[in-house]
Amino acid sequence: MPDAALPQATRLQRLEGRVVLGVKVDAEGVTRLDRLYQSGSARLRLPKGPGLEGVLINTGGGLTGGDVLETEVMVAAGACAAVTTQAAEKIYRASAGEARVLNRLTVAGRLDWLPQETILFDGARLCRRLDVEMEPDATLLAAEATVFGRTARGERVTHGLFRDEWRVRRGGRLVYADAVRLGGDIDAQLARAAVAGGGRAVASCLYVAPDAEGRVDAARDLLRVDGVRAGASAWNGLLALRLVAADGQTLLRAWAPLIEFLRGMPVPRVWRC
Repeated sequence: MPDAALPQATRLQRLEGRVVLGVKVDAEGVTRLDRLYQSGSARLRLPKGPGLEGVLINTGGGLTGGDVLETEVMVAAGACAAVTTQAAEKIYRASAGEARVLNRLTVAGRLDWLPQETILFDGARLCRRLDVEMEPDATLLAAEATVFGRTARGERVTHGLFRDEWRVRRGGRLVYADAVRLGGDIDAQLARAAVAGGGRAVASCLYVAPDAEGRVDAARDLLRVDGVRAGASAWNGLLALRLVAADGQTLLRAWAPLIEFLRGMPVPRVWRC
C-alpha cells in the first residue's frame, strides 16, 4: 500500500443526518403531514395520538467531533405541531472537530420545539444553532436544556466546547438573539456566580405569542422550585426564561410544569418514557 494511502485508512467515519418536516392544515382544520424527508442517521416518527407530534431519532446513538445533524421544520398557517426527541442527546468526547446541530424553523401557525436535554460528556465539543422565521401572528414555544457531565456519576466537564446560538425573526425582523460560548475548563466557568453559580444543568425557553407578556407573572410563580434558580422577562410579545440547577432531575421539576403551562397541555409523551 502506498504511504499516501495510509491517512485514508485511519480516517474515522462521521455521522451525518438530515430531517425536513412540513405540516399543513386540511379543509376540516386538522393538521396533516405535508412533507417528510430523512437521510443518514436522522429519522422522524409520527406516533398516533391527539395532535401532530414529531419525534426525532438519531440512530447513531450520540454525537462526537465531525458529526452533523440538521433539522428543518415548516408549519403552515393554521397548523399546529410539536417536535421533540426520542431521548436525551449525548455529546461524546471529541478527538477532533466539533459536533454540529443545526435547526431551522419556519412558522406561520404554531410550533412547540421541545427536544429532550442534551448531555455533554467531558471533552465534548458542540456547536448548536437555532434559526427561526415567523409570521407576525404565529406562535412559537422553543426550549432547550443542557446538562454538563453525567451528574449522577459525579462527572465534570473540565475541557471541551459548548456554543449555542439562537436567532428569531418575526415578519422578517430580528426580534431575539442569544449566544452562549463556554470553552476550556467549562466546570470552572459554571462555578462562577455570573455564569451558573455551580449549577451543571441549564435551560433556555422562549415563548413568542400574542399572550406572551401577560404570562410572565404566572411563569415566575412556577419557577419557584427548591434547588432551581431562574428568571423570566417579557417584552414586545416575547417571554424569555432561563433556569439553572445542580442536575437534570432537579431542573426537570421546574422545567416540565413550565412547559405544560405554556403549551396548555402535557409535555410530549416521550418525556415520560
